[in-house]
Amino acid sequence: MGSDAPITIGIDHGWKPAGEPLVVTQSGEGRVHELDDEPALDAYLDRLGAPEEVYKDEVALRHYVLSRPLGVQRRSGIEIRNMSTEVDVDGRTIGGGGDLSLGALAFAMEGDEESVVTASARACRSAIEQLDEATPVGLLTFSCAACRAVLGDECVAIEGARLAGEAGSIPYAGFCTYGEIARTRGINGFHNQTMAVLAFG
Repeated sequence: MGSDAPITIGIDHGWKPAGEPLVVTQSGEGRVHELDDEPALDAYLDRLGAPEEVYKDEVALRHYVLSRPLGVQRRSGIEIRNMSTEVDVDGRTIGGGGDLSLGALAFAMEGDEESVVTASARACRSAIEQLDEATPVGLLTFSCAACRAVLGDECVAIEGARLAGEAGSIPYAGFCTYGEIARTRGINGFHNQTMAVLAFG
């Protein structure tokens, strides 16, 4: 996709760290085995103050982590990784969304409906504002299907209403995805449970 006119990208998520960061002390093959020298799953759940049943029950764990992703510290901020497809009760490891390097800082993350839709609006506003004086001719929006864990079955309508408020008369279209790819700096551009907005000037 190319254009002589400017194209901008807005990226944001509504998740906040639940406490201090955890250091990845053992990882490999797309999984984190230890955080702060403890089994990764237990360290992550402990940081969240998780109920006892999610430590042992895979179904309960999968449901619990869907609305509590893992955050990875990057220069540009905290990127989000959805772990609900990679639960490992027996091995006590966590994964999902690619490798986490040894020594990386990771956060157990939390959010709610308001924080998620507010982030969607910020992503939209950021993409529009980066065009400066150019009048946007349209927007493409990419949300995450996993946000349904927070927003419920009406997630598309809820996010759509907030996006419409930011876009005003600018036409926009979009859909929910599994993994949002948007690189604005550096070599990494993989996100989960994040809103990415592409604006055309």
